[in-house]
Amino acid sequence: MSEDPWSAALIEQNRRWLTAYFHVGTGNRTVAEDLVQDTFHAALANHASFDPSRPLGAWLRGIARHRLLKYYRTTSRQPLFVDADMLDELDNEGAVVEKQQVDPGRNPPRLRALRDCIASMTERVRQMLEWRYQEAVSSKDIAERLTMKATAVDMALSRARRALESCMQRRLGGVIDE
Repeated sequence: MSEDPWSAALIEQNRRWLTAYFHVGTGNRTVAEDLVQDTFHAALANHASFDPSRPLGAWLRGIARHRLLKYYRTTSRQPLFVDADMLDELDNEGAVVEKQQVDPGRNPPRLRALRDCIASMTERVRQMLEWRYQEAVSSKDIAERLTMKATAVDMALSRARRALESCMQRRLGGVIDE
């Protein structure tokens, strides 16, 4: 079973924020990582209660808040900082970061450049990129779909990546990392 790269990216982005949130809240990196896993486990177990019209990050932050408060209750540990106002502030900051990084309406220069550069490629190359990087299709399977050899697909994808990098450097004035 291949992993959806967009889902993996969304999980990774939220994992980072949750780890920081729990680390600040507990002062212990190991406990923070355990609480992140607990939060994702709870989210998975309760996925039916998620309202897709609302941001995923807000839903996860709500679960995280409850997990942190439960941690304090069950361990009899004293919160490092916790009061309702501080948790609200952390939640608000998380929402701001989520909107900046996940909101599909946001169109930073780097994303515009990438879209423009992809659009300038041939239909065949765009299709190969989509299969490989959006659908996680293997080179072998792409080769079968296009009646090519897997090594030829790998070479074409390598050339496409170099072309995208060059195009983006031109469009962004040599700066491609934001």
